[in-house]
Amino acid sequence: MATLLLAEHDNKSLKDSTNKALTAAKKIGADVHVLVAGAGCKAVADAAAKLDGVKKVLLADGASYEHFLAEPLAALIVSLAPSYDAILAPATSNAKNVRSEEHTSELQSQSTIS
Repeated sequence: MATLLLAEHDNKSLKDSTNKALTAAKKIGADVHVLVAGAGCKAVADAAAKLDGVKKVLLADGASYEHFLAEPLAALIVSLAPSYDAILAPATSNAKNVRSEEHTSELQSQSTIS
C-alpha cells in the first residue's frame, strides 16, 4: 500500500510545511500520495505533483473544503483511509485540527490504520 500526505495550502500555493512532511513520508518507504483538498486549488495539486517523491496527487476541489474545516476533511480522509498504510500531515494548526482527538477516534474506528 501507500502513504497519504495531507497537503497544507491556501487554495493558491502549496506551503513549505508540505515538503517537510513529505521528507518524513518518504522515509516510510512506500509510495507517497498527496491529498490536496480545497476550492479552486488545481494549481496547488499541480505543484504537489512536481515534488520529488510524490507518486500520485488526489485532488478534492469543492466548496466544502475551501476553509479547511475539520469535519469535511476528516470525512474525506476516513473515506480514503482503507487504501493507505499510513496517513501524515504537516504540523500546522489546520492539520492538527483535522487530527484532533474527536476525528482521530472516528478514523481509528473506521479503518485498520494505527
